[in-house]
Formats: sequence, C-alpha cells, structure tokens
Amino acid sequence: MNRPSKDLNQPTVVYTGKFTGRSPQDRYIVKTNKNKIEWGVRNKSISEKVFEKLYRKIKKYLFKKLNYKIVTNAISDEKISYEIKLITEEEWYTKFAKNIFRNDNYHTLSNKISIFHAPNFQLNTHKELKNKNFVIMHPDKKIILIAGTGYAGEIKKSVFSLLSIDLVKKDILPMHCSANYDEQNYTTLYFGLSGTGKTTLSSDSSKKLIGDDEHGWSTSGVFNIEGGCYAKVSGLDKNKEPEIYKSTMHPSTIIENVVLNYDNKINFDDTSITENTRSCYSLDTIDNLYEDSLAPHPKNIIMLSCDAFGVLPPVSKLNVDQAVYQFISGYTAKIAGTELGIKKPSATFSPCFGGPFMPLFIKEYAHLFRKRLEKYHAQCWLINTGWWGGPYGVGKRIDLSITRLILDNCINNFYNDNNFVKSEILDLKFPQYLNKDKKINLNPLEKWEDKKKYKIAANNLNQLFEKNFLKFS
Repeated sequence: MNRPSKDLNQPTVVYTGKFTGRSPQDRYIVKTNKNKIEWGVRNKSISEKVFEKLYRKIKKYLFKKLNYKIVTNAISDEKISYEIKLITEEEWYTKFAKNIFRNDNYHTLSNKISIFHAPNFQLNTHKELKNKNFVIMHPDKKIILIAGTGYAGEIKKSVFSLLSIDLVKKDILPMHCSANYDEQNYTTLYFGLSGTGKTTLSSDSSKKLIGDDEHGWSTSGVFNIEGGCYAKVSGLDKNKEPEIYKSTMHPSTIIENVVLNYDNKINFDDTSITENTRSCYSLDTIDNLYEDSLAPHPKNIIMLSCDAFGVLPPVSKLNVDQAVYQFISGYTAKIAGTELGIKKPSATFSPCFGGPFMPLFIKEYAHLFRKRLEKYHAQCWLINTGWWGGPYGVGKRIDLSITRLILDNCINNFYNDNNFVKSEILDLKFPQYLNKDKKINLNPLEKWEDKKKYKIAANNLNQLFEKNFLKFS
C-alpha cells in the first residue's frame, strides 16, 4: 500500500492500494441470539468461535507493531452518543477518523464501539471466509475487525451498520441520507445512492448543512451521526460545487486515490486509479453549518434517482404509501464507466437507499419511516437527476440548473395539486411544467421523439420495480 503524500498547505493525498472501494462480499456479522439480522445476500453470518480467533490474531498483530489510536464519538446527543475507538497501523487513518466522526469530548459514554484496523494484515486461507480481506462486526460486543483492505470507507460504513441495529431498538430511524436546514422551511432530507447528486444538492450555500451522509430521526427531531463528509470527487469543479471544493482543498482534508499532475496539483478529472475518488473533510471546514445538536423534524424529504432509461419524470410528488414504496425500493441506474463490466444502463435497487448498511429486516426500517411520516407530515418528492428524451446514449442528462430549480420549487411549495399530471404507466404524479411561464414541459413522454419506445421503456422499468418489491411483500 502506498504511503500518503503531504504538502502542509494542501490536503493529505493517500492511496489505498488494491481496494479503492468497499468489498461487500467480504463483510460478516457475528451471529448471536440477541439481534434479528436478515441473513442472506446483504448480511453474511460468522460464528462467535471464528470471530474470537481472528480477534486475537488482529490484536496480537497490531500490538506487536507501531500502532496509532484515536478516540472520537458518533451522534451529537450525549444521552445516546457512542464512543468510537480506532486502533490502526497507519497514522493517516486516525486523521480520517477525526474528520469523519465527531469530536465532542464526552468523557463518560456508556456506549462504546472499538475498531481494530489492520489494512496490511495477511490472513491465511480460512474455510469460513471467502477472501483474505474481511470486515467483521460483532453487534453485541460492539467490536469491528477490518483487515487486508486499505479503503477507509470500511471504517465509516461498519460503524453506521452497527448503529443501524442499535438505534432501531431505541425507536430511532437510522437514515443513509444528507440533510440541511433553512430558517424559513426548516429541515430537508436527501436520500440517494452514489451518483444521484445527494452531496451536491444538499451542499447549498444558502442553507445550513446538518450533515452529508448518516442521520437519525427520533421523536425529538433529526440529528447528524457523523462529524464530517466523505464526498465523491471525480470531476469536482470549483465553479459548479464551490462548497465541496473549498472543503476538499482544506489542509486538514484527506483525499483518496486521486492523480497528481506534474506540478503536484490534483487532477480531479483523471479517474485512471478509480472512479471512486473520495474527499474526507470535517464539518468544521464548512462556512454555513447547522451547529445545534438536534434539527427540527423535516418538512420535505427528497428521494433522488439517476434514471438512465429516461423514463422517470424530473420530479414526482409522493403520498405516504408511494414514499414508503420508493424508500423500500431505493432505485437508481448504473451507467457505463461507473463500474467494471457495465456496458449499458442497469437498474439497481438498494432498500432504504443504503441496504448494505441496514442489517435488520427492511420492514423494520420501513415501519419506522412510515411512522415518522404519518406523525410529522413531511412531504416526500422523487427527483430524477438522470436522463430524459431517451435513455443514456440517446437522450440528454437533465441539467443541474433545472434540478436545482425543481428542488427549490419543492421546498418552497411552488407546486400545487392543480398542476399535476398522472403518469399513464408509472404510479406517479408530476407537475406538467417547471415554472409558471410553461416554457419547460416536465412530462418525460413529451421529450421522446418515439412515444412508443418511451412506453416500452416505462413498462420495462415498472416491471423491474414490481419484481424487486416482491422480495419485501
């Protein structure tokens, strides 16, 4: 694994070796009687006996080497906050942890999570593990073992996965979403998978950022679990995303797997190492930050989808049943270039917009989501940041400027029920026009030259939704 390069006036640039992203097939949860984990594709089990054996090996390995430690915390509310203790063999991971988690200096936290992090550890073949690298979480002992992988995102996501078990027991909905706040319209939540624009749209200088990726929704309001952001920065443009760029270039920031030009400047457009280049920066680097420990209940919830089939309307207004359906579905599309082997658009569904990090049965999270919607009356919207006028390769991606206008219209209650059109095929209703001047029609059917092809594509996507949802019926 390469060592970090550092200029005191620039962010720290690091390289994570073979692994430049998560390895879901190598993540395991210790099987105990206390937690009702949904075992299967999302969650692989491992025995207590194997965990203890590997736990001893990792501790012995780390304590024989020069190791580094840091203690941080997750969740701003001291009554439910968790101490996060990381022991690692490379110093830059402690800086990553300091940025991504919170530093509230609570001294007597009863909830504690310990992470033993050994990215260079080489495991001999083991019959219960698929590969030599692994992430193992013990939900009862609150211990996480990470070995054989240098990707720092495994630290962040394994903590959230443990919290996604614990928080539900406390009647708190864990959410894989970003959130911001403005004094006129209160809190807005943004759900979306990678590539949908979640970080870009929530990082708005006119609003106070609550958090980038992981939150909890209790009966008291919304709180940020983390203390930093972990933004995807391939193609980062200073003019289009000034807030993210400013924080990314801060000296305290950690940037993973970017290419440096001959003059030692970062080339955000070069993705020859990986498409998944990442910037980990502290919330302290953000100017317009929501600093209270708890935000009000959301007024609007935005569900983002990058539909590469060109079928979804740019915006749809959802009732509670439709919102729960979309929450369970978690739809977006992968396109060529985002992952190896993707040659044409491919639909992907991730329940709760974060299925790999939600170990309990999806109905547990969906029930809590519905419960919150019905009690606090948040308005839900489905916004398509993908294509219209045809699928990827034929149509055009919806301009970010149009998406921002749509978002503002949703938040400011510009759209009313009199302006809505019901889709012929999809169970969605949408405003017919972007604005009162009626210059931009938002009906996706009208953007296609061949209306018959649109209807075929819409029917195909609808069938994919229905097939996916049968797993949760």
